[in-house]
Amino acid sequence: MAKIKLYTYNVLNQSGAAVTVTGSPDSGYPEERLYDNSIDFYWKYTATATVTFHIDQGASDNLLVDTLIIDKHNFNGRVMSWEYSDNDSNWYDLVTGWTQGDNLQIVKVSTETSAHRYLRLVVTSAVNPYCTEIYMGYGYEFQVRFDEAPEELDIDNVLWEETLGGCERSTKLGDVRKGRMYSVFLTPTLLATWRTAISYLDENSKPFYIKDHEDNYWLGRFKGLPGGIFPTEQQQTKQFELLEIL
Repeated sequence: MAKIKLYTYNVLNQSGAAVTVTGSPDSGYPEERLYDNSIDFYWKYTATATVTFHIDQGASDNLLVDTLIIDKHNFNGRVMSWEYSDNDSNWYDLVTGWTQGDNLQIVKVSTETSAHRYLRLVVTSAVNPYCTEIYMGYGYEFQVRFDEAPEELDIDNVLWEETLGGCERSTKLGDVRKGRMYSVFLTPTLLATWRTAISYLDENSKPFYIKDHEDNYWLGRFKGLPGGIFPTEQQQTKQFELLEIL
């Protein structure tokens, strides 16, 4: 059965987390852009250096991390590692280190099941590096119902105008945005998991990463608050629409 995942927090922008990055970023491209919930605004560092993105979650309430997502970067050809530590001294791989083969979206998923205070991403010998978003978080998984089949509800960004003679002309303002409608069945345990997941969204005011049923990862949001039907006192059927944020 197809499943989706909702990645509703990024440890880089959680309260109490401290993020440090090698070097001084270029003017107008601050480090905060790495975790501002947007894939439009860049962090940039004009230098050739090994760059470390270091996160200290704080002394308590450390969140579980199993997924790394990096968008709109220039790390092609760089040797990279993603690691954790409990003492900021001894470091261990969350995934096996790799040489990045392109500048496309990076997604790495770890099998580590414990939360750790310190995390870091290392990009070796980076040349004038840049990227828009570094996400480190956890995927809450839900099984999709196919008796109420998922719907594809993509939205174009095109302005159509009709001339006096009745001819239509289009102006493309931007890319098509993904739209998906899902229905999931939530047992009492999964309902509690759902409520935990959405508690990080500040009452639906924050975007989040989605892994859809076709295994694509994208930044999006709920289109309106998800509604639910209770077939029994503790179980719930929930239907919701997800809309991509470009």
